[in-house]
Amino acid sequence: QGLVISLACLCGIVGLCWFTTSGREYDAAAATIGRGATMAVASKGCMAPLRTAIRRPHLGQRHQGLSLASKTEAAALKDPEIRIDSPLKIEAVLFDLDGTLLDFEGGSHDALNKVLEPYNSTGKAALTWEMHGTIVGRRASEWSAEILEQCGISPDVLSPEKYVEMYLAKMPEYYPSMPLMPGALNLVKNLKAAGYKVAVASSSERLSIEKKLKFHPELLEMMDIVQPGDDPEIKAGKPAPDIFLAAARKLGVKPENCLVFEDSPFGLQGAKAGNMYCAALPDGRMPIADPARFGAADFVLNSMDEFKMDYIEKI
Repeated sequence: QGLVISLACLCGIVGLCWFTTSGREYDAAAATIGRGATMAVASKGCMAPLRTAIRRPHLGQRHQGLSLASKTEAAALKDPEIRIDSPLKIEAVLFDLDGTLLDFEGGSHDALNKVLEPYNSTGKAALTWEMHGTIVGRRASEWSAEILEQCGISPDVLSPEKYVEMYLAKMPEYYPSMPLMPGALNLVKNLKAAGYKVAVASSSERLSIEKKLKFHPELLEMMDIVQPGDDPEIKAGKPAPDIFLAAARKLGVKPENCLVFEDSPFGLQGAKAGNMYCAALPDGRMPIADPARFGAADFVLNSMDEFKMDYIEKI
């Protein structure tokens, strides 16, 4: 009887060890899949997307209580979508800044709310992520009045112009701690090494862009140009294509030979209106992250780590 009990205990210990180790290996595999679930292989000039057979049935359950503070974590549960049949003929790559190169939206969301608190009747933040999703990629002069109206704050109490002024004054507190998005620096390095022209094409004002990128000099130094949204030649912000077209002109390239990286549907619309290719990077914290909102994109990615250099060819 003692022998039977000993054997049962031994089996239990072995089983527990196997479960623990297998769990770690499964999580490691799942993390790898999350970073790059689609591979593309060139075959007779055609790129065929191959989806891995490994699934993550428990991963969504583990992250049901996921914090929305991190774009990387919030968006990591979707497989990337590669929607091209052959490498794109590209001469230049344009990058949006906030939410694309820079993990900006978490700090922005906090600042937008903190500025509102003294004017809110409850004394609490009134800006939701759903509301935040409607302003991503747009110029402040275009969204400020909408946010105040949705929050129930009269322009007599707080004008749109004052709201933007206070928000912009608050944001520099967050800049030193804002990291680059996963894969951003490596991708820009690879593009420069391969001879592509690269640029920032942002709705932000030039001074704001300079303040943000001051903390990422290596990235800034690699940019051929920085195209801000407050240039006199920019008549309309995204989803109009003005910002992207201005960047292409300054780079001396045709719009149809540009690839744009964007995190918002408004940016995607602007790129497509300018006759450019677009890689979308939806922010999983926002309702607009639904891939259906990015139907026109040539790529829908969780991060730039998933972008492969053989998806493009230099002209």
